[in-house]
Amino acid sequence: MSHSPQRAWSPLALCLLTCMAIAAMRPACAADDFFTGDAQTPSPITDRFALRASFIHDTVSTELRLDPPGQSSGGTPLSGGNLGFRPSENDGTVELMFRLRDRNRITVDYLELDQAGTTTLSAPIVFGTQTFSPGDSVGTSLQWRVMGLTWTYAIIQNDRFELAAGLGVHAMDLDVRGNVPARFASYETSVAGALPTPALQSAWRITRRFSVTALAQYLHAARNGTSGVLSDFHADAQFRFAENVAIGAGYSMVRLKLESVTDADPGLVGISLRGPELFVRASF
Repeated sequence: MSHSPQRAWSPLALCLLTCMAIAAMRPACAADDFFTGDAQTPSPITDRFALRASFIHDTVSTELRLDPPGQSSGGTPLSGGNLGFRPSENDGTVELMFRLRDRNRITVDYLELDQAGTTTLSAPIVFGTQTFSPGDSVGTSLQWRVMGLTWTYAIIQNDRFELAAGLGVHAMDLDVRGNVPARFASYETSVAGALPTPALQSAWRITRRFSVTALAQYLHAARNGTSGVLSDFHADAQFRFAENVAIGAGYSMVRLKLESVTDADPGLVGISLRGPELFVRASF
């Protein structure tokens, strides 16, 4: 499981890309001029740069099946509860946004998940090339790093509402380790790669100070014995108490599932994070 699946675009992805292409080719309309007006209302729609720092309380769900090389489905299906992982995590994320030529928006974000646990086995498990026996005290760790880069183009844009479509890329690195120190038995595997994710993004300024925003990204791909799902959904409400500073609350859901039945790298990994967030956003 050392590589990412090749892509097979879904109808939703093709539809989004078509809309994006049509929007990019059509001439700019009068709505573009509102950025040069004197009566702009500070909001997520008119911000040209923003930095958001968030605190998130995530409910975490993990599933693993680490197959021996050449033995598809030969590993033992495991969950985070089996491995002693915590069911929830308190974490922080950072997001950077800047605009290019009014309608184009670039967003960069970073997500990190670290889990570790120790459990005493009541039944044997196959963990990659290792077989751990009943009574073994197994220490397991999982580290997941995701860097997201998303470009969107505003199809609809005015002083109160913006709807944009685009494409993102999620570059990720995942490491899983398991060991029984008493027997000097250990196994480690990793997954690294990048997946494209069609994106929809919106912002609605309700009043001069209150706004809501949302982002949805999704990809389902399958080819040559490898399949994957990556989804990233976020929605929030924010209050701008100063011209360049806002506070807010929201909810986010991120899910990754990769499965390979190839002889070279068989196995399965699934990670789901979901939960509320509080954030501070500085912009101009």
